[in-house]
Amino acid sequence: MASTVSYSASLCTRHYNSSSNAKNGYASQEFYDSSYNNVGIISFVGMNLANKVITSIWLDIDASKAGYGAGSTKTVFMRKANYQNGIASGIAGWQYTGDELGTFDGSFYGNYTSYYITGSLFNAMAAYIAAGNNSFTIYNPYPSASSQGYSYNYLQWSSVIITITYEEAVSQPTVSSSSVNLGIAVTIYTNRQSTATTHTLLYSFGSASGTIASNVGASVSWTPPLSLASQIPSATSGICTITCQSYNGGTLTGTRTCTVTLNVPSTVVPSISSVTVEDTNSTVVSRIAAFVKGLSTLSVAITAAGVYGSTISSYRTSLDGVNYTAASFTATKKLSAAGDMTMTVTVTDSRGRTATYTTTFNVLDYSPPSITAFSAERCNSDGSAAQLDGTKARYSFAGKVTALNNKNGLSCVVYYKLKSATSWTTAEQMAITSYTLSATNKLLSQTFDALYSYDLKVRLTDYFYYVEQAVSIGTKGIILDFMADGTGIGIGKVAETSGYIDCGWPLKLSSALAVAYGGTGATSAASAIANLGGVKKTGDTMTGNLNISGYLYPSLLLLPTYNDTTNRTVFEGSYAGASSFAAWEDSTGNNRRMLEVRTKAYQNSLDWAVLLRVCDAGTWGNYRVFHSGMVSGVPVANGGTGATTAANARTNLGTNNAGNITTGTLAMARLPFKVAYGSGSVAGNSALSINYSGAGFTAIPCMVVSYSTSSGNWSGDNGALKIHSKTTAGATIIVGGNFNTARNVDWIAIGV
Repeated sequence: MASTVSYSASLCTRHYNSSSNAKNGYASQEFYDSSYNNVGIISFVGMNLANKVITSIWLDIDASKAGYGAGSTKTVFMRKANYQNGIASGIAGWQYTGDELGTFDGSFYGNYTSYYITGSLFNAMAAYIAAGNNSFTIYNPYPSASSQGYSYNYLQWSSVIITITYEEAVSQPTVSSSSVNLGIAVTIYTNRQSTATTHTLLYSFGSASGTIASNVGASVSWTPPLSLASQIPSATSGICTITCQSYNGGTLTGTRTCTVTLNVPSTVVPSISSVTVEDTNSTVVSRIAAFVKGLSTLSVAITAAGVYGSTISSYRTSLDGVNYTAASFTATKKLSAAGDMTMTVTVTDSRGRTATYTTTFNVLDYSPPSITAFSAERCNSDGSAAQLDGTKARYSFAGKVTALNNKNGLSCVVYYKLKSATSWTTAEQMAITSYTLSATNKLLSQTFDALYSYDLKVRLTDYFYYVEQAVSIGTKGIILDFMADGTGIGIGKVAETSGYIDCGWPLKLSSALAVAYGGTGATSAASAIANLGGVKKTGDTMTGNLNISGYLYPSLLLLPTYNDTTNRTVFEGSYAGASSFAAWEDSTGNNRRMLEVRTKAYQNSLDWAVLLRVCDAGTWGNYRVFHSGMVSGVPVANGGTGATTAANARTNLGTNNAGNITTGTLAMARLPFKVAYGSGSVAGNSALSINYSGAGFTAIPCMVVSYSTSSGNWSGDNGALKIHSKTTAGATIIVGGNFNTARNVDWIAIGV
């Protein structure tokens, strides 16, 4: 709160070189005769405004005399006084005079005038008074004498009253560092101007506020608590306002503030409290109790939280070569590798801070059951030797099942049936001693009629898959046999099938059976394929066209088989007149993306000649594919111009023709102002009238004019240029004064 006080001065005058008072009750500057240079002493006894903030200074002066009489203006030379609190005796004028504070002008002759001190003089006097001083001198060390012998700036004051408005000094706080981490101490300096001043320091940060300390003197140490981080949940730093309340004698004199940037320490990161990894394959879980390659599909659940107000903004889990972005998810594929597998989870909070969790788990290797050998033959009764007409059978077998820490299941069963039958009968179940199985010439207990052929099959099974392999044993060996009804012949075996020649021996022809007679005409597979016009299932090259016919949508499918995937690539034709290349996520086709090219008959416009078609959970959507052959151009909404010409593109984009910028007026639709400009010649007796009506100003524009020359600079001064009679359509330019030499000028008008 501002206060205003007034003080009356004690005055006297001493000559510069004398300690005696030349005048009592008067303060004189310079001299009225050339004998002495005066020093005026002005002392405001009782004024003590130390440590106050001075906001205004008035001097009320009663002047009695001045050089040159009434109405003349004098310069007052205000100076410090080397002695305070009254007029000291025995001190020469030059000793009394202090440093210059500044000057001000006034008329001082038999009048009473108030002077409001401003500018640099105010600043100097305010600082001088706030330092506790109350005395001044008026003195000019370099007076100028008139021909009559008195000084130009001679003056004499009979009374001086100073009126001062001030406020109590309020401390301006500062901090030892402009930026500090939460939890780290920072020093707050009050920068007090008086030891009598005490302070209360407060803080405000976001919606949080509180008291740092009370009854503080020069400084205090403050450690901003880490809990303040909750005020900036989406940032790593924020501005804290520190408020300093200044007290004198228990009274609040004012408040000042400063700021400090509070930073969230780099150690403040989100937390990952748990990562749960489970196998969705219940059989693996219950039977093996371990993760298994090709069988286990992992389900992951992440529990994470922000800290001090932050929230989790994103998740990223790297598992088996795939990245996932959800807090909980089921992997999109079965585990593809065995051994130690690492999973890394990274969470990011709203401050952009991250936390990482890494775990390594073991994955057991696994392959489905495999049969490496299986054969059977007729034998004698004890199985010790092969016998072509034997009624017993023996078999040999080799196979393997993955042990999975000896927890995998294992069974191996041999089946048999008449060759003509459709159902199988169990012959025996092999005794299991190892995950690697083998049997050599193992005798079956069943009887196998020598007049009939039989099929034998072995099935090898674990907990997850099984594999089968079948072989046949023929009838007893006979050189030639005829069916009783005469409809079948057996060569090397008993005849069993009407209408057929059964061969129990391998058939060897002296020459290849021609294609015309049901053969291949070749003695090798490669030659047979060539003769038949076939293509090998793997590793072959086809020439010519492959025609795939279908009712509506004839298709060619590429089917990956890795890890039981259902993904497929489909090349498809359409009865409507379109060809497509599609990627299917499953065999249903309910989730697929397809690039479709349409014939002219189906879609005449090139705008829709190429489409991206998307089927999402059975719902179709069509999307244009933009290309150079399109008629309508790429729409602005899709990053294009919506046009096929530059002019139309500028219109659609709302931009101006670059050529117009140098030759015309920029339209209001393009810029918030209009511009016109030109040149001409003007002199003091020859005005230049200009016309800018073509610009279309709706209000009188602002104008600028200047001299111009294409040659060197003109020598000498030119007349002042003046613009007058401005309208929305034109104006007049002329040279002020008597400058009548014509000069070239340039002008510009800017408006709306």
